[in-house]
Amino acid sequence: MIRTTLISRLIKSGVLALSFAVAIPAKSFAQDSEAPKKEISDKGSEALVKLQELTDAKNWDGAMTLINAGLAGAKPETYETMVFSQIKVQVLLTQEKYAESIPPMETALRLGRTYDFMEHKQFLEFNQILSQLYFQEANDIKGTTPADKRLRKDYLVKAYQAIQVYLRANENPTEDSLSYAATMIYTQATMVDGETDMKLLNEARAIAEKGILLNLKPRESFYVLILAALQQENKNVEAGEILELLVAQYPTNKQYWAQLQGSYLTLANDAEDGSRESLEWNIRTVHTIDRAQKLGILDDPRDHFNRVGILMNIQQFDQSINYLKEGLASGKIEDTQKNWEYLASSYQQVNKEFNAIDALSTASSKYPTEGELDFRIANLYYIMDKIEDAYKAGKVALNKGKLNNRAVVSQFVGYLGYELKKFDEALPFVEEAMKLGAPQAEGLIKAIKNSIEERKIALEKDI
Repeated sequence: MIRTTLISRLIKSGVLALSFAVAIPAKSFAQDSEAPKKEISDKGSEALVKLQELTDAKNWDGAMTLINAGLAGAKPETYETMVFSQIKVQVLLTQEKYAESIPPMETALRLGRTYDFMEHKQFLEFNQILSQLYFQEANDIKGTTPADKRLRKDYLVKAYQAIQVYLRANENPTEDSLSYAATMIYTQATMVDGETDMKLLNEARAIAEKGILLNLKPRESFYVLILAALQQENKNVEAGEILELLVAQYPTNKQYWAQLQGSYLTLANDAEDGSRESLEWNIRTVHTIDRAQKLGILDDPRDHFNRVGILMNIQQFDQSINYLKEGLASGKIEDTQKNWEYLASSYQQVNKEFNAIDALSTASSKYPTEGELDFRIANLYYIMDKIEDAYKAGKVALNKGKLNNRAVVSQFVGYLGYELKKFDEALPFVEEAMKLGAPQAEGLIKAIKNSIEERKIALEKDI
């Protein structure tokens, strides 16, 4: 909210202090000059004295009545109108009536600029305040109608124009003013989803970069805005550099660690599979997770799951095995079917099929309705040339169900039965496979039936 921004600080510091003493002697306006002079009428001067008394007593209603009377009695294009407009702004801001302060602020600035009524420093400060008032109004518009959107955009444009006056004429802007300017311009650059204004985005980033140079320990908001701008441009390398600075300065901020991990992982995924570049970014991602976990950050099951996936992706299977075993035992890695399957896959990659079967068997007992686990066990036994064990596991898989492709499993079990010469047992499995559309089932059925017939003929000969 605007009450916590520069306006409040200016009020507290005295820049907007309510003091109405005017150095110009009270006199009537000269009639022989085209431009109005820095003069206030006798009536206006009397009103200022009363205003001081009213504001000292914090009689805001009385002050406002007197201000409005003063404005009604003054000629429009005069110093007196500017002074009363300026005072009205001060009273309204003191009461936090921000929207109401915009029209008199506009009047005061217009007259101050047109006739050189206002001191340069004050003119710049008022432009800065007006910009913030516009920005606040834009943020207060919550509607989504076309009219709401147009009005919000209009306020943002005005906010931008006002702060530009301040920035162009001020050689030494404050951190507060630069932080506000960068934030406001960034908001304007990204106000339409999917339609980032790159010119404004770069301008916001440039202002934030200028802000960083003002202090040996720059405020966090400058880095955050630069980061946001880089992320908008998908500049993940540069974003990673900013995030490294942020995690170094704010090591307990989980969000920064998560974003750093995400930036490196995106870079890894964008690189060519198997390339050195992909490997390097994946290693950086793992290293980031490790650093964060030493601080107790990125320590939830999802983070551990991500680390496992990366280790497997870069073929560090021994590490993924150890990490999964320890994590599943401690609870740091979720006890899910998928994670047990990852453990089995890691074992399989290092040719530890028995360990893989043990992992899948554990998962099978934990998830007794998931036939796909037993199908994987059957395949592992088959690879190890343990056909009988494979056949038993395959039948368990079919009995459980919940298979990715029952036709494939039925055909596989039928084939194993055929290999074991259990032709009568095998035939129903293959027939089911054919009904389900298995491509090679018909040929296998024919082979099984031929074997059954040959066996029958052989038995008859023996008799």
